[in-house]
Amino acid sequence: MLKNASIFLTTIGKAEKMRRFSQFFGKKLDNSNHKLSKVSAKDLNITTSETPEKFMHLKDEIVAFLIDKLQDINFLEREIFARSQKLKNPKEPNQVQPGETELWDEYAARYKELLTPIAFNPLVGGSNSFGNPAKYDYLSNPDTEIFFIMKSSNRAVVETRYKYGIGVVQKHQFVLKKEAENWKIESKKYGFENETTWYKDAI
Repeated sequence: MLKNASIFLTTIGKAEKMRRFSQFFGKKLDNSNHKLSKVSAKDLNITTSETPEKFMHLKDEIVAFLIDKLQDINFLEREIFARSQKLKNPKEPNQVQPGETELWDEYAARYKELLTPIAFNPLVGGSNSFGNPAKYDYLSNPDTEIFFIMKSSNRAVVETRYKYGIGVVQKHQFVLKKEAENWKIESKKYGFENETTWYKDAI
């Protein structure tokens, strides 16, 4: 399915490799007939202990913005994955099938369209894969934790912590900054529970 499998595998990061490992060896999910519905930020478990009271009124606005946009990206990934499965030929598992190149091109274009208005650098480190489970499926997991950290009026940090595979807790960190009247994602990183190191990641 990939245009160039060797190049692809060297460009994905540690987190993406773990996600793809889970796709093959973890619990399989059938998204093909699943009716997609968004999770409301109000239903999430949000911790604000590191945020002064004077910034608390911005919590709902910023978290709702981020969660909504991440779910848009997630729905796109799930759609593209389901369509890619229909193009597969079990007799030629390692061959590019008719329509797959066009599907990758469509994915890249629609991904860019989603990211451009919400990120400062939408073309830096863009997603180069799709799979099952999708990257932000964890947002619908009731055990997922959200941490809202804001210490200045024009910058906020939202961290997510979620169970990943068996016995692994992974975390994402999104840094958001305000441009004019709009919030945008400046960067995204990932890390692991009980580690202080953060690694650059694609949104």
